[in-house]
Amino acid sequence: MDEDGFWELIDLCARETGSRKERLAWLKTQLCQLSADEIIDYHMWWELNANRGCTCDMYALSCHLLRRESTDGFEYFVYWLMSLGREAYDQVADCPDRVMELPQVMDLLDLKRRWFAERRRGLPWSDEEYPGFELLAYVALDAYEQVTGAEVDVLYTAVKARGVRSRFPLLAAEFGEQDWDIADDAEIARRLPRLARHLTSRG
Repeated sequence: MDEDGFWELIDLCARETGSRKERLAWLKTQLCQLSADEIIDYHMWWELNANRGCTCDMYALSCHLLRRESTDGFEYFVYWLMSLGREAYDQVADCPDRVMELPQVMDLLDLKRRWFAERRRGLPWSDEEYPGFELLAYVALDAYEQVTGAEVDVLYTAVKARGVRSRFPLLAAEFGEQDWDIADDAEIARRLPRLARHLTSRG
């Protein structure tokens, strides 16, 4: 499986299903029809593309949009962005600030504004709407176990043997040369002007 084949599955599972539960089931069914090597290919492309979103700029977006500084939340936010499909993800992986252009993000921010305006409690999003999709990352693992009967460590080892390692989980301080203070308003305005405008308008 090449990268085009990987994204075709991600895009198709969004179009062919309704709920997240249905999406996970559909994708697992498709993967279980593949060979073990093809499932390894799929997971390799998953890791490579997820790594593209593992940047300090994307981390800052996640923290400010979700109003919570969490490395787990950041990881699942990137997975949710991947679930939106190749076109959307290519747009934001290359320029994280363009997350603010996605209609799905605009819809969520509108929900959040109305929620807090009405002083309601809890989260402004349902489980289906929440901008995090942890379980999407595990579908290939479940399929690999079912197809081969082997432990998922075998899959991880095979992906690592191809020179691919996940950058998650990752602490903000581990971004190395990319690292910057995500609470610095001036840096946010310079690096993420669309996010900065949203934060300013929010007051």
